[in-house]
Parts: sequence; C-alpha cells; structure tokens
Amino acid sequence: MSTTTAPDSVTLNAVGGGRPWPAPGRLRTYGLIMAGSFVSYMLSHGIGGAGPVWTALEMVGAGACGWAWLIARALFDPAKRDAWWPRIVAGVVAVSGALSVLSLPGLAGRVIDNGYALSGSAVLLLTFVEPFLRFRRDLPAGEKRFRIVFVVVYALLVAVSILAPGGADLTAEAARRIDLLKSLCALGGLVAGTAAVTFRMRHPLAAEGASRPRRTATPEDERLARRVLDLLDREAVHTEPNLKVADVAARLGQPEYRVSQAVTAVLGFENFNRLINHHRIALAKRLLADDGRRRSILDVAFECGFGSVGPFNRAFKAETGVTPRAFRSARREETT
Repeated sequence: MSTTTAPDSVTLNAVGGGRPWPAPGRLRTYGLIMAGSFVSYMLSHGIGGAGPVWTALEMVGAGACGWAWLIARALFDPAKRDAWWPRIVAGVVAVSGALSVLSLPGLAGRVIDNGYALSGSAVLLLTFVEPFLRFRRDLPAGEKRFRIVFVVVYALLVAVSILAPGGADLTAEAARRIDLLKSLCALGGLVAGTAAVTFRMRHPLAAEGASRPRRTATPEDERLARRVLDLLDREAVHTEPNLKVADVAARLGQPEYRVSQAVTAVLGFENFNRLINHHRIALAKRLLADDGRRRSILDVAFECGFGSVGPFNRAFKAETGVTPRAFRSARREETT
C-alpha cells in the first residue's frame, strides 16, 4: 500500500524528544535584528534624549513590528529561506518608520507617514495570522500550546501599545508615562520573542515533505486498524463528504488519537485524510474505468465523497500521477 505526501504538508519533530536540530539561519538572523530594534525602541522611548544618537535609536526602533513579523514567519514556517516579498515588506516598514521619525515637511512627509502607518498595520495583522497558517489538529500538544501562547502574549502587547492614549494634547508628564509604558511593552516583546526563538531552536519544525518517525504499533493498534478497514470496506464511510477522524472514532467508540495512531502506526498512512483519500481514489479509478455508465468527472467526485472537482483532481493526481480525465482516456485506449 502506498501513500503520497502532499506538497503542502508540514510535519513536526516530537516536542521535547531527542537532540535538537540547529535552528534555521533566518531564525537566528531575524532574532538578532529584532533584538536590536526592540532594544533601540526601549532606549529611545524609555530614556530618551536629544541629539543624533537618540534620533538614530528611534529610527532603528521604528521597524520593530516588521522584524516581529519576520520572526513569526521563521517560527511557524519550516522553510530554511524566506521568500523575497516579506523581506521587502519588512524593509518598507523599517525605512518608512525611520524616515517618519525625521518628520519631513510637505507632501513627502505625509506620504512617508501614511506608508508607515499602512505597512505597520499590515504586518501587525500578518503576525497574528502566521501561527494559524499551518495549524493542524494532529500537531503535538506542546506545539499547539506554543502557538496559542504566542498569539495571546502578542495580542496583549499590541493591545496595550495601541490603546495607550497619544496626541499633542497630552501633558509632558502623561507623554512620559506613555513612553515608559510602550518601552515596557517592547521589553515584554523582546523577552517573549527570545523565549519563542529558544523554544523553536529546541523543537524545530521539520522541512516540508519530511516524514514523521513511525510509532511502534501495539496489538491494540492492530485490532483497531482492522476495525477501521472493516468500516471502510463494509460501510464505505469514505464516500461520506466532510468525513473526519472524529466521525470514525465515534462509530468505533474510540478516542480520536487512538484512531489516528492506528492509521499511522499500522496502516502506514501519514494521517487519517491520506487514508480516506486513498480509498476514495481507488473507488474513483473503478468508476472511471467503467464505460457502461458515462459519468462526468464531477459526478465521480461527488460519488467518491469529494465536495468539489478541484480537491478531487488534486487528490487523484497526487495518488496516481495523472488527472482523472487523463486516466479515463488512457483506460479507453487500452480497451480499444
């Protein structure tokens, strides 16, 4: 029995197990840049002062939110190299933020300020999104907790910074307190970011397409695996649309994690969805080879349990190497 790993699958090393792998280079690089930016922000707002040194520190600290986003990407994307466009966006944030510190006059100043506000808001939102882009139900519990804690801490820090009052009508004493509050938020971000980088260095994400080490099957796993196959063969539950591991677990009276363990450890599939798609595609091949009924590709997709033709085409090609239409054409040529 063979399974195919989809190109967008992401697997994770066991949290807390084994010798940690080296962290991706971009994680260390972004971490150092982020630390420098946050420290500069803390110094310029927490201590402050006049002169070119303090202005330079404020300019460096203005790009902190962009570097925080790149850190989030490095934390939750296993690729060793980042795409070019996030670095450009972070660069725009850093440059526009640095120039906005100078309070340039006229149209140029307004364009720079608006560009900084827009790009800064965008990366703040994108940082929230990163932990959820590859969030899966079968992630280890420690990884799930890490992502949730990251979002909660980041949301609190951003909320305090954004909700802090500002404006020209503040007294000097009130403005000073707000600067100190934002400096404390930056300190919290630095501590939280360092802790997040440390966690990821100890529990790194595996490269895309890497396979998860197989768990040794127990006799209980083998018995449960036979029950899962019997459910597929006798009741054809794989033809039910939107079938989830929870549905099969409920029918078998077993916890979800036990069913997932049986699927991976005994049946050899990467996860429950791979098992279901394997059986769906096996049925689809029989239906497409049956010239007695002229089913459309969409009808075959529905009959096999797919909700639309797009996922059916992708799953079929991943399993067989060809599209459903090409498969049917090839079978017709063989019979003529």
